[in-house]
Amino acid sequence: MKIQLISAAVCLLSMGACNNGTKSPKELSSAEILEQAGKAPGMNAGNGTFSVQTPEGWSKKDTVISRVEYTFMMAPVQPGSAFQANVNIITQELKSGSSLDKYMATTQQEMQNYFDGYQQLADGERTVTDVKAKWLKCQYTHRETGTKLNIIVTVLVKHNIVYAITMTTLADELEKYAPQLDGILNSFVAK
Repeated sequence: MKIQLISAAVCLLSMGACNNGTKSPKELSSAEILEQAGKAPGMNAGNGTFSVQTPEGWSKKDTVISRVEYTFMMAPVQPGSAFQANVNIITQELKSGSSLDKYMATTQQEMQNYFDGYQQLADGERTVTDVKAKWLKCQYTHRETGTKLNIIVTVLVKHNIVYAITMTTLADELEKYAPQLDGILNSFVAK
């Protein structure tokens, strides 16, 4: 499951100071990235403050890994694939003096720092739960498995809580799951 959570964890690192010791960000393991995300200030501040519908045929579970509380939705297993497309939702208190624009700029920089073969594909804005949200689409190679992945991270701020909704797919499958992501974003309600 850790391969599916790395994208979300890197988003959270954008809000906290990361202490990598002597390692560069690209030398960190998935476990180390998740551990850093769990120590970020204001982590899980929005837990229990949102609702979302799970796409038909997908599974949903709320889980905690390295002190980060996730809502985790997984697509059905595809024959011949060890990877399942997924969406995870994590929350964090917005750092004082920050904004949605600053958060997204830092998220993009952290992805570039942490992800091997990072390539930004597109970005934009949309409305989620009646507030402006920003999204970023990128591709990278998971360093421990060599798997090429695409993600779309959609971030919104409501009542000073950051909600990061991240879809992760194999590199050539992002468009295949776009309707499910739209359904999730259209059903998402932050209280």
